[in-house]
Amino acid sequence: MRTKLFLLFVIAVMVFGLAVSAAARQNQGAAPAQGRGAAAPGRGARGARPQGPPGPVPRLPDGHPDLTGIWNGFGGSGNDAPNMLPWAAKVVADHREHQGAEDFEARCLPGGPPRAAPYHTALFSTPKEVMMLFEGNTHMYRQFFVDGSDHPKDLKPTFYGDSRAHWDGDTLVVDTVGFFEKSWYDFAGTPHTKQMHLTEAFHRRDFGNMDMVVTIEDPGALTRPWVINRSTTLETGFEMTEYVCNENNQDPEHLDATLKNVAAAAEKKAVDRSNGVPPVQPRKPPAPPAGAAPHMADGKVDFSGVWVPASTLLPSDPSYQPAAKKIYDERKANKGKDDPERVCLPDGAVRVNPLPYKIVQRPDTVVLAWEGNTHSYRRFFLDGRKHNLDIEPESWTGQSIGKWEGETLVVDTIGFNDKTWLDATGKPHSDAMHLIERYHRPDLGHLNVDITIEDAKALTKPYTFTRVFTLAPGWELQEYVCQAILDGVY
Repeated sequence: MRTKLFLLFVIAVMVFGLAVSAAARQNQGAAPAQGRGAAAPGRGARGARPQGPPGPVPRLPDGHPDLTGIWNGFGGSGNDAPNMLPWAAKVVADHREHQGAEDFEARCLPGGPPRAAPYHTALFSTPKEVMMLFEGNTHMYRQFFVDGSDHPKDLKPTFYGDSRAHWDGDTLVVDTVGFFEKSWYDFAGTPHTKQMHLTEAFHRRDFGNMDMVVTIEDPGALTRPWVINRSTTLETGFEMTEYVCNENNQDPEHLDATLKNVAAAAEKKAVDRSNGVPPVQPRKPPAPPAGAAPHMADGKVDFSGVWVPASTLLPSDPSYQPAAKKIYDERKANKGKDDPERVCLPDGAVRVNPLPYKIVQRPDTVVLAWEGNTHSYRRFFLDGRKHNLDIEPESWTGQSIGKWEGETLVVDTIGFNDKTWLDATGKPHSDAMHLIERYHRPDLGHLNVDITIEDAKALTKPYTFTRVFTLAPGWELQEYVCQAILDGVY
């Protein structure tokens, strides 16, 4: 069923690309893709773009527009780049002949900006950083640093590049460089070089509508800058779901049959994925700084920062029911050969990777992002909502609702599938797992998380332990794309 759903998605995306392309030939800057839950069109002339809900632009504490919200997929022009150099035009023609079989997005790799998608995108704004959280494609994120910093020197090329932003009046201007040359930044697979320079200007013109002007400069592939106008509408009363592309695409080799280049097809098939990805080699964390725990303007403890786990294994074995104990014993006997992390599936909400984690905090939501594994994120909602499993009955990371108890943030998570391991030794759980995490920052440099796991199907009693993280000042999350390592793309 999952494979069928994925194939339907691929077909839908192809149809979407063709439809948008046709519309764009008539009107550059066509209406944004309307994915699941898209806003209904507002009043206007026939063919007018759908409009989001009216109202004033919300603002951050520093007075700048708050871009936070769930937005419909940013629509693109759908056209081939109008000003490609001959070699680049030939590459696009070859991609079209192969029916897009080389498309990284179809192989569960990041599309790379400024590629548009029919799925939703969440923007999460703070005065110093804006995060772009993707629902579809690889369910990853981008980071726009609005702290006055410059691009680092000697950037390692990545799918998403390095983004530094500043405000020009009420418009957020994002400057991105350092792209991985093999990525596809549009549906046609327009090639780019190391010289690619991307500028995105986000302007929230009212509560429910946002415009974006995208400028792509790449003298190695384009004869002049390519400017694309986009717009999107806000989704209210809506929530994104978890999308795990490679869970639904366990047979990417079917794409190879489309490749008419025998050498290219053979190269794809020659990749050995049997051993999975190698264990990550973490950086040595700095000594945690001393000082008092910081607080936000509302008086709540501020957990923001990049954190490194002191240990990745659970301190002891849970008390298992016989069936769960049998699963655990089998996994230990297999010595991790069936570890989902090895094939780039999510670690879930309990298991941690030795690479760093990052917390970005607002009064109504906390985002927990991770560098390793799937390079994805969790969200803790502190806005008073209740769990609603009608949105998504089960997922790898569950549905998390938070509340404050004094200086402690209590996060209650349910709605899990039973596919994740609790740690690298293979400790199992069931879909009845109920996770309670109590986040406490005793000082500036330490974060303690008291964890309780209740699981009537797998455990004979609740399992509790404490996980410790240390702050890594000056660190930022680096891009880690597990699927690219597994597929030998790098």
